[in-house]
Amino acid sequence: MKEKIARIFLRFLESVPLPALASFCEWVMLLVHFVDRKHRRIARINLGIAFPEMGDAEADRIIRACYRQMGTSAAEFVHIPKMDAAYIREHFRIEGVEYTRESLEGRNQPAMVMTGHFGNWELLSHVYGKVIAPAAFIVRPLKSGILDRIVTERRECAGNTVIRKADSAKEVTKVLRKRILVGILIDQNVDRHKGILADFFTRKAYTTFGIARLALAMNAAIHPGFIFRDPARKFHHVLRFGPPLQIDPGAPRDEEVARVTRRCNEELEKAIREAPDQWMWFHRRWKTRPVGEPEIYEGLQ
Repeated sequence: MKEKIARIFLRFLESVPLPALASFCEWVMLLVHFVDRKHRRIARINLGIAFPEMGDAEADRIIRACYRQMGTSAAEFVHIPKMDAAYIREHFRIEGVEYTRESLEGRNQPAMVMTGHFGNWELLSHVYGKVIAPAAFIVRPLKSGILDRIVTERRECAGNTVIRKADSAKEVTKVLRKRILVGILIDQNVDRHKGILADFFTRKAYTTFGIARLALAMNAAIHPGFIFRDPARKFHHVLRFGPPLQIDPGAPRDEEVARVTRRCNEELEKAIREAPDQWMWFHRRWKTRPVGEPEIYEGLQ
């Protein structure tokens, strides 16, 4: 019954024109911004680490813009089933797709895209799957089974495949062998046993080493890929893919894993510096610290 009600409500939201729905969602998120002291504080700490020279007014502007864009992105996600070929042609531009095609088709090589919670990242995979070819990407299941099923349906409606994080290693290997592009978000904190310390802005951050290990194990290419929202036309986006990162399979394995992981962070940092208000600053990115180093987000658990 709950799922039926949720689906009816979702169909109602789909019937609301996107500009009106986005305005409502943005208004809701600005209310959240007003009361969500915890995540505003986390964002201020993160911005202070990334841009120590930034003034309070600019930091406040970026944080407010992040909340507003979360509302815009939510409205767009609701409307994904309505984003047909004509809509995509009008609202999206794709740059650098020849790089991923060269890896997958020209060199017949497994390929991954490293990205982050940047812009409306859900549309990155949707548009790629709709225009270029079906892709796969790793997700963390939602706590609500009802929401997880509904969200998964939208994520897969362009022919894409969702890979659950718990099963990711085995499933990603299978998908890569089929020469299907795999998207991996690399911008969240990980525990010490799941990553390595790598430079990220002005402080090192524990970063997943999974993508680097996979690339070395399968001779796979890693391409940076991000979706940028047009600041002047909020429903218009640019998908930008880059050439593969240089990987030396003959180098000492641990050293190469560390080097490739650093390069992934460099590409992510470059995108964030270009459009700092399009990254999700609310995550405790520098939470895991080396033993003995002080807690960065004390009191914000």
